[in-house]
Amino acid sequence: MTERNKGRAEGTSRRRAIGVIGAGVSAGAAAPTLGAVPQTGMLHVPIPPPVLVPRTGLVNVLAYEPQARLVLGPAKVAPILGSDRTVTDRITLRPRINIPTRDLDLSSTLFGDEHFAPIIVGPIADQKRFHPEGEVATARGASAAKSAMVVSSDSSMPLAAIAKAATTPLWLQVYAGSPKTKAMLDGAGAAKARAVVVTVNAGSSANGPATPIAWSAMDAIVKATSLPVIVKGITHPQEAKEAVARGAKGVVVSNYRGGNAAALPGTLLLIAPVVQVVGSQIPVLVDGSFRRGTDILKALAFGAKAVLIGRPVMWGLAAYGDDGVQGVIEMLQTELARYMAMSGRVSLATINPDIVCVHAALPKVSMNHE
Repeated sequence: MTERNKGRAEGTSRRRAIGVIGAGVSAGAAAPTLGAVPQTGMLHVPIPPPVLVPRTGLVNVLAYEPQARLVLGPAKVAPILGSDRTVTDRITLRPRINIPTRDLDLSSTLFGDEHFAPIIVGPIADQKRFHPEGEVATARGASAAKSAMVVSSDSSMPLAAIAKAATTPLWLQVYAGSPKTKAMLDGAGAAKARAVVVTVNAGSSANGPATPIAWSAMDAIVKATSLPVIVKGITHPQEAKEAVARGAKGVVVSNYRGGNAAALPGTLLLIAPVVQVVGSQIPVLVDGSFRRGTDILKALAFGAKAVLIGRPVMWGLAAYGDDGVQGVIEMLQTELARYMAMSGRVSLATINPDIVCVHAALPKVSMNHE
């Protein structure tokens, strides 16, 4: 389903393909399984050196990470490794059967634009570290997968070139108080940007206290642009409430702390308290260690309107360029559709907390295996 040529040959759009997933689950179609591994006893089979496998041979998003390691090597791949899935794996889904799930629809509307699915490419700085075409290749891949993209203020490619490569909405990411903010905002019009994402709380360490949010800097950004401003870095309902009072049109629940995300807990359990306070006024988005379609479904169940995906997209970019970016996003879209259907949900509006169960410890049996 994720192959561009196959979709064209069959004359089937991604939207129709998503609907077919629901029809298959509704009809009780069995998921494909891997064949049994032959038993070789004590036979020692020589292990060939690792090689990059064809993208179409990868079975889930996690499989992209070792491919990125092969291409980049240990030092270059280090910035896009790491996550804490302790919270994520404590949350399981409640399946529902015998519920019609034909015509699955993943679409939603955010800040005036319709999005094919609630999956957005998050901001990652200096993407030429991972691929020669950097953000331009990411924009092509995201557009092919019908996903919006957030462009980092520390982009390694000109904003104009990224905008030329994109056919889906671009959001611009800036830091509160950064001297680069004005230049990004000045280029927003030419880039046809649809929103500005202001990252706050980016200066604290994993073990230290969070840096206070520079509200005055955010105020200046709200005054300087007519675009909707989204505050990224919210971890507490009071922060979200303050952001709304100061003109934010959206917030991103995020544990980003200047590259130390691997040591921080996941954000899933932070979503509901924020949604309870501001969810009726503005959309609440989230990022942080999302690696599977089930992860995204859990976030939606807690009230998030969309999920930002960062590091996995860079795995795809590093290993396969724009085709890998497209592959990562489309795989997540397909997994989200599959597990929506298995949970008896046909649209984002039908997803609610009833489909998730939070465990005190890791459960022995879960529905987390794609």
